[in-house]
Amino acid sequence: MRSTLRQFRRAPGRIVASVLALALAVGAIGVLAIPTVSESTLHEAVDRDGLADIIVDTTPLSAEQLAEINRIEGVAVAEAEATEAVRTGNGVLTRLIGLDFETQTMDRVQLSAGRLPERPDEVVAWPSAGALGDDLLANGLPYEIVGHGSTLWWSDIDVLYAPIDALAGDAGTNRLVVTAFDDSEESLRSISDDIRATLATGGDTYTTFPTYLPDGSTPIDEDIDQISTLIGLLGVFAGLVALVLLASTTNTLIVERTREVAVMRALGGHPRRLRRRLRRIAVGITAAALVIGLPLGVVFSNLIARMVLEEFVGVTPDFAVNWTVIALSAAGALSGARLVAARAARKVVKLPLAEALRDREGSPFGRTWTHRFASRVPTGGLFGRLATRSSVHRPGHTVAVTIQIAAAVGAAFLIPSLASSVNAFNSAAYEPWSWESLTQAREPGLPFEASIADDLPGAEAGVWVDGEIADWDVDVYGLATDTSVFDPMLTAGSWLEPGARQAVLSDGFAGRNDLEVGDPVTLVLAAGPASYEIVGLSDDSARAVYVDREVLASDLGTPGHTNAVWSDQVAPAADFGTAVRTTTAVDLAAEEEAAREAIVLIFGAIGVIVAGVAALAVMSSMTVSLFERRHELAALQAIGARRRRLRGLILRELLPVAMIGVIGGLLLGALGTRGIIASFEASNAIDIGVVDAVGSIPMIVGGSVLALVALALVIVRSATRRPVTVTLRGAA
Repeated sequence: MRSTLRQFRRAPGRIVASVLALALAVGAIGVLAIPTVSESTLHEAVDRDGLADIIVDTTPLSAEQLAEINRIEGVAVAEAEATEAVRTGNGVLTRLIGLDFETQTMDRVQLSAGRLPERPDEVVAWPSAGALGDDLLANGLPYEIVGHGSTLWWSDIDVLYAPIDALAGDAGTNRLVVTAFDDSEESLRSISDDIRATLATGGDTYTTFPTYLPDGSTPIDEDIDQISTLIGLLGVFAGLVALVLLASTTNTLIVERTREVAVMRALGGHPRRLRRRLRRIAVGITAAALVIGLPLGVVFSNLIARMVLEEFVGVTPDFAVNWTVIALSAAGALSGARLVAARAARKVVKLPLAEALRDREGSPFGRTWTHRFASRVPTGGLFGRLATRSSVHRPGHTVAVTIQIAAAVGAAFLIPSLASSVNAFNSAAYEPWSWESLTQAREPGLPFEASIADDLPGAEAGVWVDGEIADWDVDVYGLATDTSVFDPMLTAGSWLEPGARQAVLSDGFAGRNDLEVGDPVTLVLAAGPASYEIVGLSDDSARAVYVDREVLASDLGTPGHTNAVWSDQVAPAADFGTAVRTTTAVDLAAEEEAAREAIVLIFGAIGVIVAGVAALAVMSSMTVSLFERRHELAALQAIGARRRRLRGLILRELLPVAMIGVIGGLLLGALGTRGIIASFEASNAIDIGVVDAVGSIPMIVGGSVLALVALALVIVRSATRRPVTVTLRGAA
């Protein structure tokens, strides 16, 4: 321990840099714990709130129908709820959820204040809706706020909760939540089909596509896993860069003890014991880094999990720790430290005693053919030859610095390229559409008459619902065959014919599922499966299916009805009632930009960590080079070289390496962007496309050059601080 602390005092700057870099890398690797942090909160909320396995809106159900559903094989509990779209007195469009607070086992309301409603004119609301005891208007009817709270399912939006009798009345309930004995996905789909068939015997059906939550999952588990895995890969990459830094720092500290080790060997010290003492240096640095990095990783994972859950679910997660990730991170860092120190320790212990005690480099320049070739290349004078010789003579150091620069540049280029690609994808997704406002019915099903927009200039009614093809969720659009709000930009085939059972699919989605023009396709809708023929492919960068409006309405069980109106006016062209939501193209773009910025911010933070680790690694590697060349630089000072000439020497050495590193980093960033985008494309069956942030290249190159110039100034200042006589004498 005393020996390790003595090394810390001998080179505090280098060791602190290595500790910080390794700590940042360990912290970045800690984001692999995000799923555990998220699941610990979400799954606790699942058990507490009673999240269902199957969630679906239906036509009004009677008590007899609900009893029949409970008798279906595999159904553990089926409960009915009621929902109604309402607009509050201050214009907020929300939902009024009717629940049986006394008997329900699912969607239990968790109160933050007050109590549950007891009368039909009482509600639980979100805190900003009003204080306890305040009156609230919903569709013109007065309600008293008696509690504040929510459920896990509705946590991402603000809704009102009331006794079920306040909504259901004689019309019955219109929402079904089901828990199954076997919650595997195959079992849930089979149960859903049985429920749909049971409802059909009474003339009822689903009005929305069912949501399945198999194996105790939550709606965003898959997204969280994907995000944390991608960020974790960046963290692992940061860890590898940090190990390179640790290797160079450890190598220097061990080499600095060459004479000390030689004296111990001369006095009879056993090589194995000496190697063990030398390895303790790297282990000590890593242990110090773990003290900082492991708590940092816990903080990172909890902060990012909070960002994701609050942005996409509206839930604030509890603080959680994944001890498995912590243990593996610590074990991996310590094992890596021991490995990188072992080579340097063996090298020092095996040096001939005479060479080790002399403390001079034992491998002069010119012994290999690469040295002789480099000596014949014209490099512009003495300092040019010295710079070339230094790079060629220390290939390991040169390669390490090149990789470190490439890592920093690659991270700096990857983040803006990801942002540019996502921006371009979002723009392409809406490019086929030409509308300024979209009015959607908030009631489930198709409540609008198809003729609702016939007398509105620039407006067109249609259908927008969820569906499924080959287990992929898709957006299903029912459009007029002569639509003016959508340009499919066909890449193959033709557009829809009136009344035909035809479909146009997104080109990227079709290609990833081996679907072509002329193929039949089964589209699973809320009312059940429907068959269509693919007649065209649309270049829309989405996962969508387009069919004739009338055909789709019939397949959904409500012929001649729609649920959406697109308009070329910013304001709605007519009053569609209180149970609608109107979105402008500008508002939608703003909402998506906020979600996109949250994801880019997460990747950006990890990118900054990777770039920071790489920058510290470059600084440490150059410090290593400074120590290895201390006699050479001292000799140059002794014959009259000034700081300006030494800075020129360092820059001549750095700039070619930096040029290769920057080019390699840009290629690395481009490949990394393509790898991440390809992962998203494969997991979502869409074509996103890659747009390299070419505009950021001048800034990245300029920043790299400025950083290297600053580094050269620091290195030369450090090199000239020690007296020349002391360095040439080799004394401590």
